[in-house]
Amino acid sequence: MQVICRICNNEATRDAVAQAVLAGSKAFDLLSCEHCDVIFFEPLPTPEELAQHYSKAYSFYKGDNYKAQGKGYAFAKKYLKHKDKGNFIDIGCASGDVLAGVREASDWQVFGTDINPEVVENVRKKLQLDVRIGEIEDIQFDANFFDFIRVQDILEHVPQPLAFLKECRRIIRDDGRLYLSVPNGLADVQNLIDYYHKYQQAGFSGAGHIYFFSLHTLHYMFQRCGFQVEKSYSMNFKKGLRSLSVLPKSKHWKRDLTPPSAQDLAAAQSQIASCGQQKRSQKYYNFQFFKDELMQIPGTYRYAQDFIFLLRPSSKA
Repeated sequence: MQVICRICNNEATRDAVAQAVLAGSKAFDLLSCEHCDVIFFEPLPTPEELAQHYSKAYSFYKGDNYKAQGKGYAFAKKYLKHKDKGNFIDIGCASGDVLAGVREASDWQVFGTDINPEVVENVRKKLQLDVRIGEIEDIQFDANFFDFIRVQDILEHVPQPLAFLKECRRIIRDDGRLYLSVPNGLADVQNLIDYYHKYQQAGFSGAGHIYFFSLHTLHYMFQRCGFQVEKSYSMNFKKGLRSLSVLPKSKHWKRDLTPPSAQDLAAAQSQIASCGQQKRSQKYYNFQFFKDELMQIPGTYRYAQDFIFLLRPSSKA
């Protein structure tokens, strides 16, 4: 099988390392590029297939997430304190709760994006936030408009990651910062590979990840798109060690990868649900936020499940 890698444009010639499904019966091959080390869905899911997966059943669309609002407040106090005002965007803002917390904590102008029209309309009405529908490269914000861009667990979902990062570079100021949280692709994909080989069937990519980026891939993309790493962190080592089978896997790992039935999906998609959380004081959320920050180890390590990068613009791509 010869397929052109969508990251480095070289031929990815290896056989599928596994197969996976989204919210449907179609099985996608997981191909590995020997040139840039990315693993990706082939063929690329269509917009309709992605829309089906990111329906109202998607967990990040649950509203009234007071924990996320508190996290957004604490995030702003840490990462936006260098300026009194500026333009902030949360790309893939989902329920908008983090964005609402940033607005409450600062005098910054806040914006968001998401690909689900119903969710965006709900966020606009409920939280009165400026949230746009679509992929960031299709929305066309003004060049050099944003002082800070937040991309929390989004890059692994987007159909064209290079176009995504290049658009981030176009719309960010030369002295701006991009906060990027992304899974360690080698750990993230391993359960799908293990499930496929153990049970001889495609595993469910419940989170909707269609790319699995190695560190080599990430640094390659940063360089191509005009960013350089200012700081980096690793986190969730226990989960990473389980994913890579250094520690025993979670007892629920098979259940989490077993594709749901059509009936289960239909029931979950009936409405945009509420998280049903009890609201706590901001001091409590500040404590939880900084406790999580303390668990982040500077640098990037093989056995981490997740990476965080604080990027700054370099030369234009």
